[in-house]
Amino acid sequence: MTPNGPFYCETGHPWLFMAEPVNTITNGFIILAGVYAYLYVRRARVGMPPDLAALLFLLFATGIGSFAWHAFRTRVALAFDAIPGVLFLFVLAGLWFRALFGNWAGVGGAIMLVVLAAGAPYLWWHGAQVMPPRALVFVPAFFAISVLGGVLAAFTVPRYGASVAALGGAAILCGVTAALCRSIDLMVCSVIPIGSHWIWHMMLSLAAYLGIVMLTRMKLARPVA
Repeated sequence: MTPNGPFYCETGHPWLFMAEPVNTITNGFIILAGVYAYLYVRRARVGMPPDLAALLFLLFATGIGSFAWHAFRTRVALAFDAIPGVLFLFVLAGLWFRALFGNWAGVGGAIMLVVLAAGAPYLWWHGAQVMPPRALVFVPAFFAISVLGGVLAAFTVPRYGASVAALGGAAILCGVTAALCRSIDLMVCSVIPIGSHWIWHMMLSLAAYLGIVMLTRMKLARPVA
């Protein structure tokens, strides 16, 4: 596929050919986030709980799948990119709810996020071909997730402390910033010739790392009843 295909900016800029190499290379940030998150969990001396192990697995799988998608551009590779990433988001939300309100709330919280982000699978599956202004239809979903994250952070403060809540808030902020960069990728071509997809990779990696650190800190803290 040539750089002027539907997955790329069509600016004619001489740097345009760098779009996919940059997108492919920046998948390394996802893997790096997984490595640092793994090291943090190990150093925290909480063992390797199944819930954190699942998140780490999904984070590494997302990085590998995203690399495969940008390198090979096949539907199968896109599935390996999208599915682990979506599952990571839902599992993280469920675990946050569980830590605050109990096991059943964890299940309910994950389902709630599925409903709020119902359009996300379409974005990840067809997002490379979404052109403005259609990409902005997902802004309400991002706003809803931001509000939900803010509520969870507020409930986290009295139970686990402000520093733990700040980690969750920062993770939400980075995640929504990443999603917005993914959505406006083709809209910023006149300013950033290679698009903003690479920012999505970097900010999403940071969001995932912060989320895992937050859950680890929750296991170390003694929640206030």
